[in-house]
Amino acid sequence: MNAASFDPFGPALSPVFLATLAGMIWLYLRGATRPRLVRECVGVVRHTLFAAGAVFLVLAFNGPLATAGHDLFFAHQVQHLLIRLLGPILIILAYPWPVLRAGLPRGFRRGLRRFGHRPAVRWMVRVLTRLDVGFALLVASLYFWQAPALHNAALAVPLLALVAHIGMALAGLLFFAVVLDRRDAPVGATQSLRLLALLGAILSNLLLGSLTTLKDVVLYSGYDMGKRLWGFAPLADEMAGGYTIWVPSSMVILAAIMLVFNGWNAAEVRRWNDRYKWSGSNSAMLEFPETAHELRLKVAGPNRRMGWTLALISAAMFVTVMITVSTIVYAL
Repeated sequence: MNAASFDPFGPALSPVFLATLAGMIWLYLRGATRPRLVRECVGVVRHTLFAAGAVFLVLAFNGPLATAGHDLFFAHQVQHLLIRLLGPILIILAYPWPVLRAGLPRGFRRGLRRFGHRPAVRWMVRVLTRLDVGFALLVASLYFWQAPALHNAALAVPLLALVAHIGMALAGLLFFAVVLDRRDAPVGATQSLRLLALLGAILSNLLLGSLTTLKDVVLYSGYDMGKRLWGFAPLADEMAGGYTIWVPSSMVILAAIMLVFNGWNAAEVRRWNDRYKWSGSNSAMLEFPETAHELRLKVAGPNRRMGWTLALISAAMFVTVMITVSTIVYAL
């Protein structure tokens, strides 16, 4: 067996995969039983979200779905949906990092802390946690591996497919970690930019998904090396896969948009409470506007940012509709 044909994770269940999964479960359970090291309350909901995200990644990387993904374009796109979007967003919502860190042995935790303080590592973290970088990686992970030549090559070379799927999972985790960051601006990205990044992700799904669904030629010949699963005609298979990119993937991102709007509201409430919290002096009282002019000055900046955000969202939705309609008309 050469290196290119080695795939330690599947598609069938493998000892390497089972050992990796067992290690992750052990690490998380060990951390969950050490609340003193976690230092925050982790409820049932977060445990459930992490478990669901891990299960989706397991299903995508290994077992029947992974096997079907080698023989059916539609199944392969369901894999990508789980790997790039659904699994990562559930894991990020669970915010499992304190639990996983608490599960590490003391020596590993200290070593990880020292490693994280290195200037090169801190610079890399700052770059990778930028919203524009996360957005670019998420879109690139979709378009790059959907190019017919690369997609067909990944079907023929299992190691290349593994690299593609791991890259998609990491891109999804990075993107949703920034978009759903608990921290408010200026430490985290502003809520308006998070919404625009999510709308851009939807546009990228709509464009590629509609083109793949409505085309009339077969692009992914790698699935035709053998008979396509369940007797799917090649064109019908690729249409179903394109629809998966087009609609279900966009629905996941729409859910993220609703979460960001909810986070925006929570951030405004926190900002208001912190601004007018009694601190033992009368300095907080200076924040209260006494005249209509002072009130207009105080709300002008936030209102302007909100207005620009809503205008850009409306423009993005208009462009989305126009691209979809134009694609359908062109295909017909």
